[in-house]
Amino acid sequence: MSEGRRNQKLRTRRALVDAAVTLVREGRPVTIADAAEVAQVSVATAYRYFSHPRDLLRETQSTALGFEALADLPDDPAERVDQLVSRVADLQLGDEAVWRAVLRSSLERWTPSDAGAPEDADDSVPIRNRFRLDLSRTALEPLAGTLPPDLHRRLLMAVTLVYGVEALITTRDVCELDPAEAKDVMRWAAGALLEAALREAEGDDRG
Repeated sequence: MSEGRRNQKLRTRRALVDAAVTLVREGRPVTIADAAEVAQVSVATAYRYFSHPRDLLRETQSTALGFEALADLPDDPAERVDQLVSRVADLQLGDEAVWRAVLRSSLERWTPSDAGAPEDADDSVPIRNRFRLDLSRTALEPLAGTLPPDLHRRLLMAVTLVYGVEALITTRDVCELDPAEAKDVMRWAAGALLEAALREAEGDDRG
């Protein structure tokens, strides 16, 4: 494929994702046809990129975050984690409607069919992608050679729990926090987990 053709395909794909975001912000249902209209491409073209609105919404997750969350992270592990959580919180709390739509689209795959399994679920496609886990892994990478492997893995999973769209729902809806306090709680939780892991590792070394 020529470079020009490749760039055109990327622009079309991004235009469709941006169109889905626009539809969500306007309170409109996301359909492939409507996204195609907003993106000013044909419906047939849109279906070549996304076969289902769920796939289109899923891509907004990684596209919206892009590389912003990982840009120029500091070397210090605590600062890396804090900046990552802060950046993701800023992006998601600043555009809650989009992220709630992404989560809703993912959860709809669990709607039971007559057979009792998620309707039209494809076992080869994960219900949620691993993008946030990869973000956490990158932030905690400096500790991979410092913490015992099992403790590093536990910290990775625990930090991934305390930020992102599920944490947004918990802090905003369950805890009824305003965006600023919600972000502060996510940062505090991630920092506390990191400190606990370092203390545990230090205690094991002394023992």
